[in-house]
Amino acid sequence: MIYPWQQQQWHRMMQLKQVQHMPHAVLLYGEEGSGKVDFAQSLATALLCRQPGQNGEACGHCDSCRLIAAQTHPDFSVLKPIPPEKTKSKKPVLNIRIDEIRRLCSKLSSTSQYEGYRIAIIEKADKMLVQAANALLKTLEEPGDQTLIILVTSRPHRLPVTVRSRCQSLRFPQPGEKLALGWLQAQGIKMPEVALKYAHGAPLRALNQHEESLEQRELLAKALLARLNGESSLAYAPKLANLPKDISMGWLMDWVNDLVRLKNTELNSSIINEKNRPYLIKLAQGSDLKRIFALNDMVIGYIRKETIALNLQLVWENLLISWDSL
Repeated sequence: MIYPWQQQQWHRMMQLKQVQHMPHAVLLYGEEGSGKVDFAQSLATALLCRQPGQNGEACGHCDSCRLIAAQTHPDFSVLKPIPPEKTKSKKPVLNIRIDEIRRLCSKLSSTSQYEGYRIAIIEKADKMLVQAANALLKTLEEPGDQTLIILVTSRPHRLPVTVRSRCQSLRFPQPGEKLALGWLQAQGIKMPEVALKYAHGAPLRALNQHEESLEQRELLAKALLARLNGESSLAYAPKLANLPKDISMGWLMDWVNDLVRLKNTELNSSIINEKNRPYLIKLAQGSDLKRIFALNDMVIGYIRKETIALNLQLVWENLLISWDSL
């Protein structure tokens, strides 16, 4: 699917195809929730399609399109981060390892069974371990004819420079607010303005997280408001530990950033957690800026520990104690 805010990027790729200057590797990067993976899938399907339409999009009916839909096309591969083999962890660290990259490169080096493109999509490419990224370099440096590797990431800075420099980059900025709100309304999202604000302007993130995350966001709010309501915030730590770490830590960062904004600027400044503005104002007025920044650094530190198994209940206990001490 090509979303309304991706027309410029699609037009650029179709122009390259028309003049037969399609690169052998493309790096799709931008904020999470901008639809980069969907774009990569549409691009791959279009290049493998036997009967593409006038705008270059796949027909959806030919043998190639049906094979892709069934995930059985011999010339198309998708690689995603996976947990380690034989792991017993309930929340294993997901990465792309050297063995998966070697198998992918071997497949790309074989003869195309449909006498066309051989295409691979690497989702969350920043999850490649160093050895895996190095293993990919040879294929990036010496690709075969009609080979296309599409790397997708929201964190391009975490990819080695040697990998980035061998790809043609295609940026996906957030769409304008009017376009994003109109699209969310068309999808039937209630309170699209709130959903888009929580998603930091990313329409797909707003669509995918809004309804299912409202209850979880409310859980975090109750924990952060517990002291004000005469409760113990630590009682919420076991429940918060069951939430997706990267998402819940991002929500906590929103609260911290709101505090910084209210502390350093006007009290009517725009914030993410508008519903809880009165409490945030009260806390901002009585908090210490150094402690807020210390909490900010603590949250960032936990977010960056992606390759380390953490006791999330202890993590949340530490964070809530620090929050209550602001």
